[in-house]
Amino acid sequence: MPPALSDEEGPSSGDEIPYRSKDKDASEEPEDEGDDGEEEAEEEEFVVEHILSHNPQGAEVLYEVKWQGYEAKKDRTWEPESNLAGAKEVLREYWESIGGKPEPTGGKKRKGKKSAADSKTATPVETKRAKKEKEWSPPPGSWENDVDYVDTVEESIDPKTAKKARFAYLVWNNSKKTQHPLKHVYHKCPQKMLLYYESHLVFTNNQGHEDRINGADKEVIMRGISDD
Repeated sequence: MPPALSDEEGPSSGDEIPYRSKDKDASEEPEDEGDDGEEEAEEEEFVVEHILSHNPQGAEVLYEVKWQGYEAKKDRTWEPESNLAGAKEVLREYWESIGGKPEPTGGKKRKGKKSAADSKTATPVETKRAKKEKEWSPPPGSWENDVDYVDTVEESIDPKTAKKARFAYLVWNNSKKTQHPLKHVYHKCPQKMLLYYESHLVFTNNQGHEDRINGADKEVIMRGISDD
């Protein structure tokens, strides 16, 4: 399963993630590790199936990745664009679905850890299993006490269904910003959605309407008196 990335340390920009898996040479033999005869386990390669959403983080944009063969939500990870060089086609499809490439919010870009990809000699890039790092993710259960406010609601193409759908952008108490399907937000924090809609209500002055009603009542009364 792909590892989660820490918001504090930032994602490593060295390893690139492929979109299509490569066939391994059936004739390749594992190397021996000393006299104990143990074979070195081949590192698993992960394939990007879909990009579900994005989240600007300072000088870079993180993308929520759905991995091929991993259906559980907990298996999704957030990756920077530099880690998705092998999945350019999926990136382009996602950018087209949201109307263009998202821009970072600004700030100084954090330096990633040095990796083999920085080597001058070009070699075939394979995704390696990174060290497991704790990454912030929305809590389970209700979000009412964790969401600060609903920033906006937008309609865009859902990359999973290729159809128009509405998404809510949430700002959390810890200043994190995330994007979720509107139906999901209705379930997780309905009161925050209610406050959002109330803040966008437009009230009109009903004084003129009331005056017209009162005037009509007076006219009816005067007619009744004159008839008598």
